This record gives sequence, structure tokens and C-alpha cells, in this order.
Amino acid sequence: MIKVASIFAQVLSLINRREFSRSVAELEAEKGAKGFRCWEQLVCMLFCHLASADSLREICGGLASSMGINFPII
Repeated sequence: MIKVASIFAQVLSLINRREFSRSVAELEAEKGAKGFRCWEQLVCMLFCHLASADSLREICGGLASSMGINFPII
């Protein structure tokens, strides 16, 4: 079976996760974090930038659709 990665997944694959994690640990970037982890925040911010999202609703809908979740538009 052929697996097809989205363009967004291909862009994320260009980032070295090990190097990213090492930098986060070195800088103690997640010290005291209560919500998003650094990787999750990077993914969300990158998605917003590439999608030219203007609102939180747009961001949530786009992220949900990329994960295959049915997101109701109100």
C-alpha cells in the first residue's frame, strides 16, 4: 500500500525532531508550561502561517480537517 503524506506533513518532516527536543531541553523552554508542549505549538503556528489563517476558528477548523475530525462550523 502506498502512503501519501500531506504537504504539511512533508514540511514538518524537514525539521529534525531530535535536534528540536534537544534545544527545548537545553533552553528549558517547557519549564512551567501548562498547555501546549513546544512541538505542538510549533506545529500549530506553522500551520497558521502556511494557511494564512486570520481567526482562531479558521485555525481550529483547518487543524481538525487535517486530522480527519468533523469540525462543526457555527
